Amino acid sequence: MRFQICLGRVLNPTFTWELWAAADRIMGWCSDDVFFYFQLWPVGLGRENWDEEEWLAWEELDYAALRAFTRVTGRSECDFYDAVDAQRGEDSGSLDPAGERWDARDDAEAERRLPRLSGMFPVS
Repeated sequence: MRFQICLGRVLNPTFTWELWAAADRIMGWCSDDVFFYFQLWPVGLGRENWDEEEWLAWEELDYAALRAFTRVTGRSECDFYDAVDAQRGEDSGSLDPAGERWDARDDAEAERRLPRLSGMFPVS
């Protein structure tokens, strides 16, 4: 459970429209689920071996603590999330990304805000 709580704390500062725009630019589109998986990706950057399918989509990291909890305790997913919520308390973070929302597909705006990514990932 502590891993899940620490993971949430590490991810909180990445919950911004600026990073969402970067993910949108890199991947060509970005839903809220895809953005969450994108946020997990930098946490796993120290890993040496990557499967092609895992690059920029590290959803499995969010389930590591849950799987360990259910395997070790024999308790349910609901028990895990109830325990995490009880330990986390009021530290649940914002429901909306921080900063100003903008369209990463707008080339002029993206070039101004994300010049390197704009050059590396032009809009098709």
